[in-house]
Amino acid sequence: MVMAAALPAHAAEFQSCWVSKELDPWTGEIRQVTRCRIAGGTTIDYGSDSEVPSVLYPNLGTDIDGECWYLTSAATLYLIITQYADGSADIGYDPDPAIPGGIIVVGPTIRRCTSEPTPAVDPSTDAWNYVMSYVHDPPTPDLNPEPGQGVTGLATYVGVEVPDDHQASLTSGLSNIEVEIEVDAVIVTWGDGLTNTYPPDTDILAGYPEGSANHIYEVKNPDGVSLAVEYDWTARWRITGGSWIALPVPNTDTSVSYPIAEVVSRLGD
Repeated sequence: MVMAAALPAHAAEFQSCWVSKELDPWTGEIRQVTRCRIAGGTTIDYGSDSEVPSVLYPNLGTDIDGECWYLTSAATLYLIITQYADGSADIGYDPDPAIPGGIIVVGPTIRRCTSEPTPAVDPSTDAWNYVMSYVHDPPTPDLNPEPGQGVTGLATYVGVEVPDDHQASLTSGLSNIEVEIEVDAVIVTWGDGLTNTYPPDTDILAGYPEGSANHIYEVKNPDGVSLAVEYDWTARWRITGGSWIALPVPNTDTSVSYPIAEVVSRLGD
């Protein structure tokens, strides 16, 4: 017998649907039902997945017996490649459904959840969290002349260290993921309307006197221009064997107030 609650289930959000073995009180037989948790806390039993009044999508999670897959009405990037008679399935992950051919098989065959699952973290979330935990502090520029000693007509040099490129392999649920992080460029905003973008080259950014990242101010500004230096980060991730996916990592920057004096030549007596 299928149990149903007295509420408009067709309009509900199904947080998760798993399978359960239940005793039919009328026949005394054990039968499998699809049990769904509705947003708000109520559970409803259906005779099969097809009886659930909603479009359902596969997702990965963990129940009392470990990792498994289940169904939810919230759209996911997972899909069922093959489902077997025992309910287990080969699950794929499609990081960009708009691009054909990008489906990646996630791990070995995964069993169906047989008790209420806790959703697994999406691998893109794990990748993002790792990248943001790695991204370095803002740059610490070495200025020559130092702030307070800048002069019109004299080159101001910026020196800054650039973090090394970084690669990592992580485990995210049933997936192995790879992450690559690097500084793609160093951007210097001189504060007088000019901005230069430099490659992450230690020779160019060596500072005074060897480096070539420098600028000559033409107008004095005793109150100080806002000289800013920023790392332009590039990061990407993928499930091992799949295509790379870019992550929009924000730049990290440091601003320095840089007063500029003016040297005035005078004729001696």
